[in-house]
Amino acid sequence: MLIVLFSLLLFVSVTLQLMQIDFERLEQLAGFDIYNSSLRVRKYNRTAVAINGTIELMVPLNESVMVTSDLFHSSRGNQQFNHYPVKFPTQNVYEFLENFYKDYSEYVDDLDNLPAKGECPIKPCKVDILNKPFPAKAVPPFFPSGLWKAQIKLTMNDVEIARFELIIKARQDLGI
Repeated sequence: MLIVLFSLLLFVSVTLQLMQIDFERLEQLAGFDIYNSSLRVRKYNRTAVAINGTIELMVPLNESVMVTSDLFHSSRGNQQFNHYPVKFPTQNVYEFLENFYKDYSEYVDDLDNLPAKGECPIKPCKVDILNKPFPAKAVPPFFPSGLWKAQIKLTMNDVEIARFELIIKARQDLGI
């Protein structure tokens, strides 16, 4: 009986740790001469949200392009964001892609025409994304619920050349 009770408590505690994460918005704010993005968030079915569209890199990128990111959190989900202290390091575009492939390649392996690992300089390319949900497993389970905004900025010689903004909604899913 004790084993059954322990198993039930373990099951409940594990299901309480699951996160449901959905795209809210994905937008290109600057750099339309560098990137051409038609990515849009849309309802995939009754319960899932996905992104669709194309992102096109129109010029080659070299090691002088730096990638910076900032995270913001709105605990109540009311668009009142506070800067979150988690910081990803500022890196050149090659280091950024190398780390991205190392940590998140399993989530983008099904996308065609991504820059190859170790490609230098990054050649212009066009990537089609079809019905891609947010990879909830990529987010650590200790991140709090609410709205999250990520701003990704590309700079060259300290001048901004492109900016993207991603907003997701994270909530604890009871698994029921």
